Amino acid sequence: MRCAVILMMLATLVHGCGERAAGPSILDITLELGPAIAENGVHRLELDHTHSLDSGFIVPPPSPVGGYFHVHFKLRDPLERAFRYAIFYQNTSYAFPNTDLGGGQHPNAWENFYGSWEPGGDAFHRTAASAGKEIIVTDSFRIAGDPRAEDRFRVEGRRMRWARNPRVGRYEFMLVVMPEDLYAKLPPSTTDIRVQDTESYVDPFWYYVDGPGARDEAITVHRFNEQLHLTARPDLGSGIFARPSEGLTSDAFNELCGNTPGLEASAPFEQFIHYVDGSTRFENIPLIADVLGNEFTPDDHDHYAVYFPPDRMIPTLPATTRSPCSTVRSDPEGHYIELRNPRSSFGDERKENVGVRSRNGLLYGRHRIKCALTPLLNDSGMWVGLTNAIWLIYQGAPGNLRRICSKDGYMATYWGGPDDDRVPQVDYAEIDFEILKTPPYCPDNAFPPFRAQTWTDHGDRNSWSRKSSDPRRDLITVACTNWDMACHDPEGFDVGCHPLVWGDSTFLNHRWDHDYRAVTQKSDALDKELFDGEHYWFEIDWRPTEIIWRIGPDPDHMRVVGYMNDQVTSIPNVQMQLIVTQEFHNTKWWPGSPFDQGFVPFPAKDYVGRILEVVIE
Repeated sequence: MRCAVILMMLATLVHGCGERAAGPSILDITLELGPAIAENGVHRLELDHTHSLDSGFIVPPPSPVGGYFHVHFKLRDPLERAFRYAIFYQNTSYAFPNTDLGGGQHPNAWENFYGSWEPGGDAFHRTAASAGKEIIVTDSFRIAGDPRAEDRFRVEGRRMRWARNPRVGRYEFMLVVMPEDLYAKLPPSTTDIRVQDTESYVDPFWYYVDGPGARDEAITVHRFNEQLHLTARPDLGSGIFARPSEGLTSDAFNELCGNTPGLEASAPFEQFIHYVDGSTRFENIPLIADVLGNEFTPDDHDHYAVYFPPDRMIPTLPATTRSPCSTVRSDPEGHYIELRNPRSSFGDERKENVGVRSRNGLLYGRHRIKCALTPLLNDSGMWVGLTNAIWLIYQGAPGNLRRICSKDGYMATYWGGPDDDRVPQVDYAEIDFEILKTPPYCPDNAFPPFRAQTWTDHGDRNSWSRKSSDPRRDLITVACTNWDMACHDPEGFDVGCHPLVWGDSTFLNHRWDHDYRAVTQKSDALDKELFDGEHYWFEIDWRPTEIIWRIGPDPDHMRVVGYMNDQVTSIPNVQMQLIVTQEFHNTKWWPGSPFDQGFVPFPAKDYVGRILEVVIE
């Protein structure tokens, strides 16, 4: 990119030799951002999900705004020249700096979401010559996906605009005007955002603000005070799409959950069917009990763990639904989604995962989820076996590959072991909240779990019951994880447990080994606070160079429970979707856990959770 910037600067010097008249005066300029609610010059608008699955988000929506923003201005020029002009927009909430420390374009600025006129016409629109009069200009534009019309977002020649959706957050706007003759001399990559230079794209907010275009007196630049703020708020009561899959029945399909053309075209969520790896199998005691209703205690767990005959255990693999729509429900009146882990019956003992996945992909954003998920502990502190998870997962959209990992590449697959190949780029990305009963500190690979010892005396209950030194029974662990696919590029990449200081807080990063694909931070919280009230909020604040995890009773009272930056982990830069699940994990995934999933009974009653609101901004 550095070489390309030098070439552009040389080109500017060549066409700039000699005296050249200044650019025109811009008068009476107004930017109309429609009926969006304005506060302190910031217009707020919610993304319209109508047709967004096929066409991507379009801002403003066709109705009621008419589908376009409008700009009006006058040009005054004593030389009576014709001019070229363009309007540019840029997302500023989730952007790399436009300019690096040396004054050149930041190496990642081309990743920023910026755009101009719709592809298909001139990059800069033309005015007539002034003929001694003011030139009156009225034009319109909109914000839509894939503004550079890139080949990487095409499938069989068709543009997949949803594969590079507009980002949520704040937008700024800029008008650039130059004489017709100058426009003809500039490198195409500086006037047309669709044209690459030798290595990448030229960011107009660098070129015309801090780059060569800013130093050319013939170019007039106007940066508007008006700004736009976009928020995504999918309607949870508008239905759930059930993706057809072999071996699943349609018995539970209904008007608001199924695979009708209407739901396929517009439902913002679909039922999430977990991939269940055979290695997650465990042996479970043949007992059905209402654990959440206090029919099972930690002492019961320990007794079974010590004394129950292994040959009477039931081989168990966490299950997925046999009948989509039977365990998820979209409520059109309450505008929420209900999740249900179904109860077991004798002869059909199951620990069945349940969840939903959003269908629109977004890059970056503060993902805030208001929910009332199933409590994880009963009154005695016994774990019900569930992990409540709120996570972002890669969309798999065309053209979405992570930034090149230059040292030795990413691990090629999510599921592969340490002998997996390393490759320069992958599409896989994941950012998690996982909340369960496990130690809140960094575990060692050989950490002894808090479990009953098998040498205890069967006749002496005190020898196998829990000791007072055990962890508090009312606490659960909030685990925050970024799946960076073991890219070694970050300067602070490390294994084991290492502190990361952010402001006044210190977080402990944990990674098992150099090929382990994820880094995790853990902290404890009260189960009753998170899951025993009317609702609780969880937030993943995903930015270009950092991720912040927050929880709290409402958006104004959130606390940070996890923080990572690009100095210690590779931050994903591909579109992701939201998943909310209630799932049964094999506790081998969580060394040191005080309970073994295999000695937690099968559920006698449904475990019910609700997703009440999703806001992304």
